[in-house]
Amino acid sequence: MKRIICSSAIIIIILGILTSCSAGHKSTLRLPASMQNLSFNEHLEISIGFWNIHDMVDNKEKDAILEDIENAFNITIIPVSVSWENYKERYQIMSSTKSLPDIFATVTISSTSSNDSARLLTMIENRDIRPLPNDFSKFPRLRELFESMDYLRASDGNFYIIPRVAFTDPLLSFSDVGMVVRKDWMEALDMDAPESLDGFIELVGAFANNDPDRNGLDDTIGYNVNNRAALGKWLILGIAPQCNIYSWIKTDEGYIPSYLTEDFKLVVSAYRRLYETGGLDPDFYTKKATDAVDDFARGKLGALEYKVSPSVIMELESVWRLHQDKPFEECVGLLEIFPAPDGKRYRNVSNLFWSETLISASVDDTKMERILYLFDFLLSDEGYALTRYGREGVDYTIKEGEYHCLLEDIPEGNLVKTLEKKYPSLTLFPSLASWGGSKSDFEPNEINYLRYGKYATEIAYQSLLWNEQNTVPVERYFESLMIPKLPSDLFNTQAVLDDLTRIIIGKDDPVEMWEKQLEHYYREGIADYIRQQNELFSKYGNSR
Repeated sequence: MKRIICSSAIIIIILGILTSCSAGHKSTLRLPASMQNLSFNEHLEISIGFWNIHDMVDNKEKDAILEDIENAFNITIIPVSVSWENYKERYQIMSSTKSLPDIFATVTISSTSSNDSARLLTMIENRDIRPLPNDFSKFPRLRELFESMDYLRASDGNFYIIPRVAFTDPLLSFSDVGMVVRKDWMEALDMDAPESLDGFIELVGAFANNDPDRNGLDDTIGYNVNNRAALGKWLILGIAPQCNIYSWIKTDEGYIPSYLTEDFKLVVSAYRRLYETGGLDPDFYTKKATDAVDDFARGKLGALEYKVSPSVIMELESVWRLHQDKPFEECVGLLEIFPAPDGKRYRNVSNLFWSETLISASVDDTKMERILYLFDFLLSDEGYALTRYGREGVDYTIKEGEYHCLLEDIPEGNLVKTLEKKYPSLTLFPSLASWGGSKSDFEPNEINYLRYGKYATEIAYQSLLWNEQNTVPVERYFESLMIPKLPSDLFNTQAVLDDLTRIIIGKDDPVEMWEKQLEHYYREGIADYIRQQNELFSKYGNSR
């Protein structure tokens, strides 16, 4: 049996005291001190809507981790799987038929789209969802979370969302955006990492036009992004840093959409150049979200704007291995951002959370309390250990502060998938309450090599160090931006991206085309929209 050992501070958190907090149910779960000696006498069913948990839904027999959690809290979990493509529509139908899951993950105020944000107000007004209790004294981790995010209160003074925590360290939001690149193509073309926008355009143009794979065919693509809604989130940091989100930014005159600034014209011009030189995938606007990853994994795409955390790079490597015989580590690297016009290098700053859990109005106080205990457990050190490393004594053991894997012959980068296969409920629990992780997830050590693979861990860690030492964060004012926005068919993110796309692929001068588009926005009332939104910002701010 293969046992892999590592010395890592994070593993110490796994140590705890065996306890059971259910009446008549035995559980091997390690629980935090705040939950010891609790008794849940009434058995409850809790339905949970979440993205892509079909393996959990389809699993005919409950896995041991699911059973441990259910026994500990005396509940039965009913998983409801939705996809990224249909979750908004599914929840809308469920809402209209009064069949929403008890709790469901969605994207409302953490979205850059004003219409997503406005959806939360609609659900509150329609009483589709219920507020959380005001007293979090029984739930210390949730209490700490909400104390740091008091700005999430609605105008009536209540919390209606449980935020899914992204990164415990703001530095880690750099990994929300990055540029994965074919370093072997760069070597074949004798090209260095770009130190300017011009250098980047030259690099990806060469990827598209200069046969970097040396197969004699015109079959390569320069640059694309995994999701058009995130177009330029990394690249724009070197062009107009404040504009790397298609959302509201703070100015001396108040909050305005980033695309109304003068700097955004630099973005429009840059993307026209990328398109005309062939560096930007000519079909970037017709491809679905997963196509860019497939193009990269199949050896067609040279630069992929993507996330660069160890887990995401691991996922990309796993897709690569389905299509390529060449070693991933020999072919793939990361670019670091070049200086912006002011000479500084900027790193992305993301909100402390992304996506939210809402509670159906059908949930009574007893079930609400049980849900909050579940979330508080998942946010605890003990919950983190269970959902990342499996069951102590079965999947791992701790001896003298060192982690020992008890699973046989786990290759590097396969622990996550191995555990998910063994425990399908791990498609839900590691991400239900939080998803971004901590700095320890980037550290090059044996446990992370098992979880993500050595190369994925090490290049993500090197990128973390580089960003920490060489970049400054973009200033963001998320407290105001988390206020629900007014709905708009014209001024939402998707509509603006459609207008930007039309100009990128257009024929006339791109800046002049964009200026005409802005004139259209103002004729359609964007100034009034901005005024009303700033009044809403002020109203919410003053009500707290």
